[in-house]
Amino acid sequence: MDNGAIAFLDILGFKGIWQKESPEKVLSIMTGITELIQKSYKKPPPEKGYGELENPFVTILSDTIVLGYKSVESPSCMLPLGNIIYQLVHYFLKFDMFFRGAMTYGQYIQEGNTFIGPAIDDVAKWYEIGILTTPKCNYLIDYFAHLKTDVNSISVQTFVKYDVPGKNKETYRLNVLNWPGYLQASHNRIPEKNSKSEVRKLIEQKFGLQAAFDASVLRKYENTLKFIDFCVDGLNSTRA
Repeated sequence: MDNGAIAFLDILGFKGIWQKESPEKVLSIMTGITELIQKSYKKPPPEKGYGELENPFVTILSDTIVLGYKSVESPSCMLPLGNIIYQLVHYFLKFDMFFRGAMTYGQYIQEGNTFIGPAIDDVAKWYEIGILTTPKCNYLIDYFAHLKTDVNSISVQTFVKYDVPGKNKETYRLNVLNWPGYLQASHNRIPEKNSKSEVRKLIEQKFGLQAAFDASVLRKYENTLKFIDFCVDGLNSTRA
């Protein structure tokens, strides 16, 4: 089996999307994913300490995106994988689309569109807020979660520790990809205290464009907004 970082991303609201968008546009959006990753991915230099990384692979299975790359040397390769996913967040928001998912580091094997292995079993079990790390991978990331990325002179943590809501009001303390922090820093502004951030305004606007939804979806939307506020508030003390 191979070792590496891998993510399963579940596109929200994808089923039935052909009813409001032409099939040609949907196919164009999905086929554009591979091109985006190929153009935006920059292999980290050796001095970054991520080990020898292969180019990322992407497989699209209906509303699920399988993304990752092989790396036998270090689970810190989760950090550049996070940067790839951040590019996808930007891409899907242009089409008023969202996704959630999970990412991990471990062993797997791929043959065409088929993936098996302990890492696959691990990552397929966890889909909650945004892009979280699985509990197993959570402990690995604790060793390098303090590392940050500079975005417009704002220091952004790639992962943040967050109480992820589960079923029956349970919560799980996990590392979650800090995509709201990335998005806010891309606006080159840290919002004033108690004011709405650009990211929250953007996501609220996107939520308002969705079809009618029930209480379970509302709960997910509200949980997402809470996560956004948490991440953006964390930028207040990290100006580089």
